[in-house]
Amino acid sequence: MISRKLIVTSGPTREWLDPVRYISNPSSGRMGWSIAKAGVGVFKSVVYIAGPGSEAFRRVEGAHNVEVDTTENMLSAVLEALEKNCVLIMAAAPADYAPVEFASAKIKKDPARNLNVEFRPTPDILMEVGANAPDGMLRIAFAAETDHVRENALIKMQKKKVDFICANQVFKDGMGFATESGSLLILDRNGAEKKLGPAPKDALGQELVSFVAEHLNS
Repeated sequence: MISRKLIVTSGPTREWLDPVRYISNPSSGRMGWSIAKAGVGVFKSVVYIAGPGSEAFRRVEGAHNVEVDTTENMLSAVLEALEKNCVLIMAAAPADYAPVEFASAKIKKDPARNLNVEFRPTPDILMEVGANAPDGMLRIAFAAETDHVRENALIKMQKKKVDFICANQVFKDGMGFATESGSLLILDRNGAEKKLGPAPKDALGQELVSFVAEHLNS
């Protein structure tokens, strides 16, 4: 067993426009759930931080489960879970923007006018973690891209200063959000890369945990 804490984020976040409407994305949380599930028994402890994806992927047996809603909620949960030598795998798909103003009552439809909404950036969880990273922490990010997958993932890896990044393409050939299968391209800062899949996400989670374990034991 690896004597480190594994922290896995999963699923989407919601940014609320009014009490009944929000912006989000179709992430089910299956990928993060599969990773956290595979990590139970391999790491000394697993913290699973899940956004509001599919109900089946909100909790992992044997893990410390934390359910969150907004990107700010997820950031707070991640920062609280950090400890020396921990491993963070950011498999979640948090919303990048939130409405500047929250309407306290439901916004009524008015056929005579358009609705203009101003958005602000949400907190950047990886950047915040980088500024508060404990000693010996290993950071693994995900990059869900629609095009130029490898190039965009490399840019994100350098910008966020993570140790590894797992790139995947969404909404192509049945892979990506809310699907049972997928593929990952793992890149590191030294230019090495490893392809996982295409395979069911349960298998990808096991393969990724094995990859991390081998790296930590090398």
